[in-house]
Amino acid sequence: MSDDLTAKTAEFCLRLRDVHGFKLGAREATEALRAIETVGLDRRSRVAAALRTVCCSRPEEIELFDPAFDAFFANEAQGVAQPRHARRRTRPGRRDRPEEQNGTDALPPPHAAEQDALTAVETLQTQALPEAESLAEAWQALRARYTRTPATSEPPSIPTDGLDAALNEADRLIRRLHLGRSLRWKPQPRGERFDLRRTLRASLRTGGDIFEPHTLGHPLRNPRFVLLLDGSRSMREHAGRMLQFAYALCQRSRRAGAFLFSTQLREVTRPLRDAGRGGSYRLEDLGEAWGGGTRIGASLNDFVRKHGALLSEQTFVIIVSDGLDVGEIPQLQRAMRAIARRSAAIAWVNPHAGTPGYTPAARGMVAALPYVTTFTSLDQMQTLTNLGRRARMTGGA
Repeated sequence: MSDDLTAKTAEFCLRLRDVHGFKLGAREATEALRAIETVGLDRRSRVAAALRTVCCSRPEEIELFDPAFDAFFANEAQGVAQPRHARRRTRPGRRDRPEEQNGTDALPPPHAAEQDALTAVETLQTQALPEAESLAEAWQALRARYTRTPATSEPPSIPTDGLDAALNEADRLIRRLHLGRSLRWKPQPRGERFDLRRTLRASLRTGGDIFEPHTLGHPLRNPRFVLLLDGSRSMREHAGRMLQFAYALCQRSRRAGAFLFSTQLREVTRPLRDAGRGGSYRLEDLGEAWGGGTRIGASLNDFVRKHGALLSEQTFVIIVSDGLDVGEIPQLQRAMRAIARRSAAIAWVNPHAGTPGYTPAARGMVAALPYVTTFTSLDQMQTLTNLGRRARMTGGA
């Protein structure tokens, strides 16, 4: 969703409040953008219905909303302004049109749409209701959730409270996955099937006498874990539990790899394993992989291209994200298809999945779900052990 749409939505909420007396603030502007993200921009009637649900709190406001929506979004001048074109030549004595005399061919300042959105949110905040958020938080939330703008934030820290419980749950998850059996027959000391070929070959060393029968069995799976963690600002309130889980899994399994992404992808396996040494649990130098906008498709595609060697029939991929992607949906679908084809299973951990009445209706979530083996929440550490149980039921490698 572009910065221009962010500015228009914030300005529309401001217009509803100032002109028509709607009780709207920065929180409602944020929810309006979330509603647009959910329904998409394919049909104008659906956008109007989503905004009507968020903005209208009284029956009389519903009657005022539709004319205001049409007036604001539909009654714009036709055509596209082309300020870079030179003025047309006129006949001698003919005056320029008024818009030409007013200097409309001047180029707009850079980031004009973003500045308009900031101004609209600031106006909403300075005249806002008591429960409105601060200006900085409101603008950063809008920018991180609904724009592609890269940004950086303070380095995150791994909470130490409950860390022992997270380590125990990671042990249980790994143990449950190891208890799963491979579908392939492989040589085992106490297998279920007699291996005639290997037994006869071993008898050659003893002159044809069979002293060591060989057997085949289904060995325990030895999985590799790949964690892809959404580090955008929209996941800020869930960052503590997410990083605890990643830290615990990287500490307990040498075959675990972790990656953070926001507008860029960065591997954090080594920092997570080194965390706690010297008493510091802070992750430094994350750049644009933390605290910016959300580009899930581009980040997953970057992972497949640069780190695809980590994927195999023994790889269990865990994606922790709210699914709010402002990038190209076909790119997300291609990346998910490639990961699903080259891995044993994909678990998508959405922090909102445990909320009563939640449905994965965001465009990013809808595009990713067909390739997901397990869809669950991170609200309770118990759900992490269920990932292992459900992975065993899929058959795996």
